[in-house]
Amino acid sequence: MLLQWLLQHRRLLFILVSVAGIITPVALNYYVDVMASGDRYNRAEAVPTKPVAVVFGAGVWTDGTPSPMLADRVSASVELYKQGKVQKILMTGDNSKPDYDEVTAMQRFAVEKGVPEKDITLDYAGFSTYESCYRAKEIQDLRKNCQKA
Repeated sequence: MLLQWLLQHRRLLFILVSVAGIITPVALNYYVDVMASGDRYNRAEAVPTKPVAVVFGAGVWTDGTPSPMLADRVSASVELYKQGKVQKILMTGDNSKPDYDEVTAMQRFAVEKGVPEKDITLDYAGFSTYESCYRAKEIQDLRKNCQKA
């Protein structure tokens, strides 16, 4: 009986699924924008001072240079460092293959922009956002360090 009804109304179902496929991402994007609006900053001057900035990996090219997204993330952390908003930078990313190393590329990029190597900590096992956050908290003791601020 249900199968028969579905077959008779397949055009309606197609329209409903299509509309849901369009509305769902828009609604989720709006929800994230609203929920995170107080935690986003458009200018480095507005960012509160913290002891550590965490930079998540976002891909490197085959020649070892950061992808545009990764370069943007590292540049933002460098700007925060230079403005005194952070004292250290934790760079976490993928280094699972001999020819793929996000964190070294990130470090090289930041050092070229003026951050001393001594103020950069590398986490070579940040294979996912969850693992990076877990390691930052449990291994790098980031939560304890951030509570000192």
